[in-house]
Amino acid sequence: MTRKERTEDILKKEGITINFNLPHIESEEETTLRTPKEIAARVAILAITNFVAFNTIDSETATDYMIEYNLWEYVTPKEKDFISEPTENKKFQETWKCECIWVLLWALKIVDTLPFPDELCDLNNIPFEKYPVGGDRNPHDFINANHEIRSKSEILDANDLYYRYDWACVDARINNREITQIHPGIVYERHYALNWLINYMDQEWDHISCDT
Repeated sequence: MTRKERTEDILKKEGITINFNLPHIESEEETTLRTPKEIAARVAILAITNFVAFNTIDSETATDYMIEYNLWEYVTPKEKDFISEPTENKKFQETWKCECIWVLLWALKIVDTLPFPDELCDLNNIPFEKYPVGGDRNPHDFINANHEIRSKSEILDANDLYYRYDWACVDARINNREITQIHPGIVYERHYALNWLINYMDQEWDHISCDT
């Protein structure tokens, strides 16, 4: 309840519509975070699929790379479908996962902040040596590194904030109002990644729900 009240104070200052009836999220005692290795592996897979989405590499190169480094087991059915047939529409949808990559790198303390969700993040701002894939590097060096993750408190604070941001975006859409302070697409992707981080409803990556 205290976290909920703190978030509502933030939304008031930002001029974001608040639903005071939205419940509080799970407590720290009720939450089990993903492990550092799980998070690092997910970032690596997202980074490779993101390369395909932005035409940095083709689907055959991505597939060969993931098979060579025994990453295929980490790839979800939807990601396999995308990599096998990366249509322009699918590529466009996949480019949004930059926001998920940023959130997970934030959870691993590789990036310092989750910036206000009014502008797309720029993965080019992440130092090459801190990125999981690229060049001739072995992605397992990143996956197996001794990553420290942020506290439950920090991650739940972010999750609660994006849960309420997402409600405001959905409310605006349903009522045919434009929301100008925050970008609904950015909010949704970050909420998605945060829900995965906290094991929301024990759902796996392809099936994360962003209930509001």
